[in-house]
Amino acid sequence: MANELNIALAKSGLTVTAQRYQSGTAVGSAISCPETGSSGFYSGNMTGTAGTYQVAFISASANVGSGSIVWSGTAEVPASTFNASSDAVANVTLCATTTTLTNSPNVPSAAAIASQVRTELATELARVDVATSSRLATSGYTAPSAAPTAAQNASAVRTELGTELSRIDATVSSRLATSGYTAAPTTAQIATAVEGSLLNEADGQAVLNAIVGAIGNTNLSEVSIVAAVRADLERVGGKIDSIPTTAAPTAAANATAVWSAATKEITGGTVDTLTNSPSVPSAASIASATRTELATELARVDAAISTRLASSAYTAPANSDVAAIKTKTDLLNTDRLANVATTAIVGNLIAQANS
Repeated sequence: MANELNIALAKSGLTVTAQRYQSGTAVGSAISCPETGSSGFYSGNMTGTAGTYQVAFISASANVGSGSIVWSGTAEVPASTFNASSDAVANVTLCATTTTLTNSPNVPSAAAIASQVRTELATELARVDVATSSRLATSGYTAPSAAPTAAQNASAVRTELGTELSRIDATVSSRLATSGYTAAPTTAQIATAVEGSLLNEADGQAVLNAIVGAIGNTNLSEVSIVAAVRADLERVGGKIDSIPTTAAPTAAANATAVWSAATKEITGGTVDTLTNSPSVPSAASIASATRTELATELARVDAAISTRLASSAYTAPANSDVAAIKTKTDLLNTDRLANVATTAIVGNLIAQANS
């Protein structure tokens, strides 16, 4: 037999167990009494050895009903078939009394639960604003073509940038390295070289020009100085062109003649005092004044000219090509690259083109 333990309660959805007692002491473990459907009727199968038991029905630690049962060990013994002389136990009719469940949860109705669920899901349900059947069916879907590979993207970019990439006609390592660069001479080195050039005997005109610049007489020139010296000489000794062409005595002969005189005096003429002669600065003073005057310009001469790019090595920019590059670059910002798969290599190229 089965379902010997039964109780009807006003609440559905409870967890009910039956605990057997004898003389106030619990016997065995609690027996599960599951609900039949959602009717509030709970049933369980009696177990244990033969005897008379008091049964308490418990839900959520609360006693929701009680009764007694006479158990033969395999089945309940009804009072109508009980024989006091042959039955081993007293005949006790099961009496399950339904009582009010205290502290029981207030289970809302299905309608109330559904309404609360709608309220909770209001935001999500609001997005279900059209019938699903109005959306694209699987049969109406056309899968897109396979996206181009990274290699295909790279090849297309190379084709697009063919003109610009063709100008990269040498490796960067073939250009002048930092270690191959020769630093320009210092200002002091340049000044020394200029000073040496000014004092070069072969550059007499430069010296004369420096002397004229230092004394402030801008009317003097090499020709005028020579003419003045010649005129002064001819004023005393006649035309230089008529001077006898006999060889002049050597310096040694002149010294011997002078020092052979007992008095060591120069005779035969008078040396006039030179008046109104300009005070000509020394070559060092002239060079120093020149350096001071040209300080700003000399400071700009901070590298040897030979280290700069020669005219023969200069290539003028191709302005028409620059305009063409701009046209190509403008195309990179249009939808042409927007439809290209964003692989890592293409993403980098786009970033470089837009930078």
